[in-house]
Amino acid sequence: MFDVITAISTNLFRTCILKKFMHVFFQEEVENKKKENLLYVLFFTATLVIYLLFHFPPANIITNILMMYLVTQMYEGEQKKKILVVILVYSINMSCDVFAVYSFSNYIVGEDYNELAVYVTILLFSICEFLVERFIITKRKMTFTPPHWSVLILIPVISIALLFFLLMSNLNNRMVLVVISAGILLINMLIFYLYHALADTYLKLEETALFERQLASYSNQLDVLMQSEEKVTALRHDMKHHLNELQMMAERDNKQEIVTYIQNMQMYMENKNEYSNSGNKEIDSLLNYMLNKAQEVLDKVECKINIPKGIEINPFDFNIIFGNLLDNAILAATHANDKWLSVLIRYEKGMLFIDVKNSYDGNLQKRKNNYLTTKQEKENHGIGLQNVKRVVSNYHGKMKIFDQNNIFEVEIMLYAQ
Repeated sequence: MFDVITAISTNLFRTCILKKFMHVFFQEEVENKKKENLLYVLFFTATLVIYLLFHFPPANIITNILMMYLVTQMYEGEQKKKILVVILVYSINMSCDVFAVYSFSNYIVGEDYNELAVYVTILLFSICEFLVERFIITKRKMTFTPPHWSVLILIPVISIALLFFLLMSNLNNRMVLVVISAGILLINMLIFYLYHALADTYLKLEETALFERQLASYSNQLDVLMQSEEKVTALRHDMKHHLNELQMMAERDNKQEIVTYIQNMQMYMENKNEYSNSGNKEIDSLLNYMLNKAQEVLDKVECKINIPKGIEINPFDFNIIFGNLLDNAILAATHANDKWLSVLIRYEKGMLFIDVKNSYDGNLQKRKNNYLTTKQEKENHGIGLQNVKRVVSNYHGKMKIFDQNNIFEVEIMLYAQ
């Protein structure tokens, strides 16, 4: 009876710690709180029943890993990130377990063990979660998986296999087992640090790329302004002649001639390189730069932009959204037979609506609801849309993606005052 109480209490604590671990890596959705709690209850029940029925390490390992993976399906994120987190967290749990058990006795599979060791396992697992949450993973809830995740996951997989081999071989040397399990635990804690370091490096590279794009857009906007200024100067210089010509047309009472002349003046003043003129220099610079870039390589570029000067969207976030969307759209359209791009941006009653459509060659790679990159360097690409989704969620917006008849379309709605 005491064994059952111990198993129930320790597994309950372990489930709570696991939930805290998951919240370090995945966004907690308030609206799905009941479903999340139900999955953790299912995890607790399944792992407890298998443990009490079999007391057999392979059954426990498989059940825990499968149930942890099922729990991760509750959260947003790539499948490879979910697999990495499951394997890494379980390797930490298993290392704590082996270390605690062999610290108190020379345990043999199938025999009874010191009940105190189970509580020590939970204590060690809790300490590991605390260290990861407070000191290692400082940038939480990243929606992407850092590059080289396959190398990262290899170490916890080997750790679990090695610990399993040590358990099943029944080595009669407690000191060796304790030292090995402690070393494996330390190595896997360092993997958390490497995970964070790689993710942090990628974010800095992304910020650098965004700043470079912003710098290029400012340079392009300066050229646009200089072209407009040259036209204004030329028109001002010839204004006397234009007014004289209009006066003579008015004296002849030729209204159609006057209208045509004014239209010609307007056409002269138009700058074909200026697609956006909202007065917001960051937004105008980026849109004019990206759309001029599209105009150079595509046969047709359509745009309709209606946004106020004082729209409250962080320029950095705007750069992420349109930098990624337009980069992807331009690249995809260049491979299509009919090369075109359409951009619609409008602001209405505190909401910003964005619609980006482009042609593509019909070659799309998709896994479930995630679009995969078709670029050759897959390790460094394919997360642009995920970054866009991350920004959209920060503004409590919605994002929809459609692809049919060789047309790719992204619709976004943001709350922006």
